Amino acid sequence: MYAHRSGTGRPILLVPGLGSTWESWAPILPGLRARREVVAVDLPGFGETPPLPGEVSIAALTDSVESFVTDHGLTGVDLVGSSMGGRIVLEMARRGATGTTVALDPGGFWGDAGARYLDLSLRASIRLVRRLQPVLPAIVGNPAGRTALLSQLSARPWALPRQVVLRALRS
Repeated sequence: MYAHRSGTGRPILLVPGLGSTWESWAPILPGLRARREVVAVDLPGFGETPPLPGEVSIAALTDSVESFVTDHGLTGVDLVGSSMGGRIVLEMARRGATGTTVALDPGGFWGDAGARYLDLSLRASIRLVRRLQPVLPAIVGNPAGRTALLSQLSARPWALPRQVVLRALRS
């Protein structure tokens, strides 16, 4: 699993949401680095981390993050996760493998109708982004373009740096 590490102090692990990379945390990294060692990961299949073999599930992704924590001597680390990353850090907390845990808008706690809506809307979004690949640099170069493409997945898509959005949409 690819990780970006910076800062000093007690470590904190940042787990991004679906389709995001460690860079999605860019807007808050300077403030965190002033007080903590920040370890921000790319989940399997996104950014610099190769996909998992076999079925991808919350359990498999959690196993992957948990293995990363163990392998890097971060047992008991404080965790912050966003969206699907929030769901992953909650699962790690349930397993007893963390310090303080913060889940920002954790995904996956919806009923059948909500799950169907998410599935359909994400599939449509993925098809759209694949078709837009040739013109993505121009679209994400504009705050309105970032907002149009990411409003489903980000609270403030216009504030995300252009390169972060471009890389996430290409991964």
